[in-house]
Amino acid sequence: MTLKDEYNSNYYGLFNKKLATWAVKNMRIKDKSTKEMKPINSRSIEDVEALLKQNKVNLPDEFIYTAYYLFNMAIADYETALSTDSQRIAFVKETICDPDCCPEAVLECFVTKMKLMHKPIFWEDFM
Repeated sequence: MTLKDEYNSNYYGLFNKKLATWAVKNMRIKDKSTKEMKPINSRSIEDVEALLKQNKVNLPDEFIYTAYYLFNMAIADYETALSTDSQRIAFVKETICDPDCCPEAVLECFVTKMKLMHKPIFWEDFM
């Protein structure tokens, strides 16, 4: 069994706090004035939880770190299309609750992106 398989076995293919925090910390966005990549102005786990509650989005507890990752990914990758917190929360809900997919796909997409960018994930750090 690989470390990734062990992680998936322990966390059911979802983000845990350590992995989500690491992923968000490493998100970048292009600065419009300098054209250089800079860290995003991320929202905290607590902010995302409050926004979910405010928007009446009820997710099982095990999805909070995936929601946190997705919300911040919306800031990093969909800055123009998802420019408000309400839009980002709707994106989180639609992604996690997509009836013809599964929430575990979010982690797999992240893993694939990291692989394509040649950025290793040291799974032992997230167990």
